[in-house]
Amino acid sequence: MEIVLVIVVAILVVALAVVVLRGRQSGGTAGADDQRTRAAQLEVQLAERDQQLSEALSERDTARAERDELRDEREAALRKLAAVEAEHEARTEELAKAREELETQFKGIAADVSKANSEAFLKQAKEQFENQKKLSEADLKQRQQAIDELVKPVKENLAKFEKQVTEMEKDRKGAYDVLRTQVGQLRDTAQGLSEALRSPQMRGQWGEQQLRNILELSGLSERIDFVEQDTIDLGESRGRPDAVVHIPGGLEVVIDAKTPLSSYLDAHHADDEQRQGELLNSHANSLLGHAKTLGDRDYASAVDGSPDFVVMFVPAEPILDAAMDVKPTLWEDAWQKHRVLIATPGLLLAFLRTVAVAWQQQDLQENAQKIANGAADLYDSLRIYAGHVDGVGKGLNRAVDAYNRSIGSLEGRVLPRARKFEDWGVVAGSKQIESAASVEAIARPVAAPELVEAEAEPTMPELSEGEDD
Repeated sequence: MEIVLVIVVAILVVALAVVVLRGRQSGGTAGADDQRTRAAQLEVQLAERDQQLSEALSERDTARAERDELRDEREAALRKLAAVEAEHEARTEELAKAREELETQFKGIAADVSKANSEAFLKQAKEQFENQKKLSEADLKQRQQAIDELVKPVKENLAKFEKQVTEMEKDRKGAYDVLRTQVGQLRDTAQGLSEALRSPQMRGQWGEQQLRNILELSGLSERIDFVEQDTIDLGESRGRPDAVVHIPGGLEVVIDAKTPLSSYLDAHHADDEQRQGELLNSHANSLLGHAKTLGDRDYASAVDGSPDFVVMFVPAEPILDAAMDVKPTLWEDAWQKHRVLIATPGLLLAFLRTVAVAWQQQDLQENAQKIANGAADLYDSLRIYAGHVDGVGKGLNRAVDAYNRSIGSLEGRVLPRARKFEDWGVVAGSKQIESAASVEAIARPVAAPELVEAEAEPTMPELSEGEDD
C-alpha cells in the first residue's frame, strides 16, 4: 500500500512539473496568469492528496495494530485449546485404565460369589417357593371368600327378581282379564255411539261440537272473531249456519257442519265387498248433495263481505277419505260446481289459525300506529317544552344582567354616598354596609339540534330593566 501511495505522489509531482514547464514555454502575460492559476489549483489538489495520503497511512497503522492484536489473541486461544485437548486425552486414558481395573475386580468377585452362594441360593429359593405356595393358598382362600361375598347379594337379588317376576306374571294375567273386560265395554260403547250417530239430531250436535272445539283451539274469540248459529235472511227463506268467522278487512266466511254417517257406518258393518262399495258410493253422493244444498243457499250474496264460497265442515278425516276413495273428484266437484270448500278438522284448523294470526297482526298494526301517534305527540310536546326552557334561560340571563347592573349602580353611586355618613360620625358604632357580590354565571343554553331548531312557543314575559340611580 505504501508503494502505491508513493507512485501516486510521484505522478502528481511529475504532472505539476509538466504543467509548469508548458506554462513557461507558452509566454505572454495572459499565459503567465493562466499558468499561475493552474499552478495554484494543482498546489491545492496536491495538498488535498497529501492530506488523503496522511489519513490513509494513519488508517494503515491502525489496521496493522488491530491485526497484530488479533494475531496475539488467536495464538493465545490456540495455546489454551492445545492445553485443554492434552488434559482431555490424559483424563480419557485414566478413565480407560480405571474401567479395566473395575472389570477385573468385578469378574473376580462374581466368581467368588457364584461359587460360595450356589447352594445357599438353591436352599433360599426352595424356602421362598414354599412360602410363596403357602401365601398363594391363603390368598386363594381370601379370594374365594371375597367372591362368595360378592355373589351372595347377586344370588339374593336373583331370588327377589324371580319372586317379582312371578308376582308380575300374576298381575299381568289379572290386568289382561281387566283389559279384556274394558275392551268389551269399549266395543259396547262404540256400538252404542254408532247407533247414536245414526240419529240425525245426534250427528248434528256432534258436528257442531267438533266445530266449536276447532274454533276455540284456533285462538279465536266468540262474538268477537266469530258468531255461532246466527240467523241470516236469504230472501224467501232464512239460513242459520253453524258459524260466521270475521276476517280482517271486513270479510265474513260462512261455515256449516255436515255429518252424513248412515251409509258410512253401514259400509263398515257390511260383509259383502260389493254391498260395501255401493254404500260408500251412496256416502259420497250424500256428501256431494250436502255441498250442493249449501251452495244453493247463496250465503255469499246474503252476507256482506262474504267471499264467493262457503266452508262445509266434516268433523272427521275418515268420513271424507272414505268418500274420496270411491269418488276422487268429490272435493273438486264441490268447489268448482257449487263453490263449497269441504274442510276436515286439520284443514279448518289451519285456516282458522291463519285468521287468528291475521287478527293479531292487525292488532299489532293498530297498536304500532297508536305508538307512532303517541311518539309524534310526545315529540311535539318536547319541542314546545324546549321553547319554554329556552325562554326561562333567557329570562334568567336578563335577570342576572339586571342584578349585576343594580349592584354596579349600588357600589358606584349609592354606597360611596352612604359611607360619607361614617366619616361625618353620623352612624358611629353602627355596622358597616357590606358590598354585594355580582353573579358571574349564566344559564346554560339549549344545545340539542332538534331542540335548537324547534319552533319555540310563547315564552315567559321579559323582566323590566330598572334605571340606574
